[in-house]
Amino acid sequence: MSRASIFLTQILQFVSRVDIKYKRMNSSERVRIINSGSTLPRQGFEALRPEDTVDPDSELSRSLNLIPYSPVTPQRTQRRRPVLFSPSALAKTIIQKILNMGGAMDFNICKPDTLSKDEFHLKQNVEPFIHYKEKHATFECITRENIEAVASKGKHCLLEAELSCVKDLLRREIYPIIIYVKICEKNVKKLRKLPLRVESEEEFVKLCRAKLKELEGIPCLYASLEPEAWAGTDDLIKVIKDRILEEQKKTVWVEQDLL
Repeated sequence: MSRASIFLTQILQFVSRVDIKYKRMNSSERVRIINSGSTLPRQGFEALRPEDTVDPDSELSRSLNLIPYSPVTPQRTQRRRPVLFSPSALAKTIIQKILNMGGAMDFNICKPDTLSKDEFHLKQNVEPFIHYKEKHATFECITRENIEAVASKGKHCLLEAELSCVKDLLRREIYPIIIYVKICEKNVKKLRKLPLRVESEEEFVKLCRAKLKELEGIPCLYASLEPEAWAGTDDLIKVIKDRILEEQKKTVWVEQDLL
């Protein structure tokens, strides 16, 4: 039996013993695999022994981990990337605090276009808006031009929008930084000073958990802020600003199949 066959047999035996589950990870923990045309190093084959294929408790068996992966393409941009916040219920307050706490040099709010109903439908038919919301008798709409106006000044455009706009952004070759603030029973009390419009803390925690499931369906990575990463609201804003600047330096990985 060839060494390649031995290795394949080992993998098949391993697969038969485990239940593989897929979980989308955030930008600090998920490993992406892309096709680079490389093969397994020769020393990987040389290290295999025939007895490893029949011994489920061998060191190789214990160390072999198959991780599901998805094909992605790397994207790099020099321009400041726009920022989305999840859960979106925190977005307005976070944006205001970032700008009020000395963030005006690096950040600016995305100012939407205000359109009448007729104007909205006319433009929506020509090119769909990235995000919009109806407000009284008008529509507040975010366009590519709104975002690029901020980016052209060397600043991050802070978006008050839902995660549903991520695919539209990526199709336009706009690569957002997504900041997910992880909220649980332990840290929700830290947000009591914020003007959040929620029925109860319990409902807000449920909302945040639902957003995590939504994040698993987007075609790119997101940055997750763990509950222990911040002590209070001012600390949260500082951590968010630092994380945005950190994410800006990273390569963006996009799952084209999900667009």
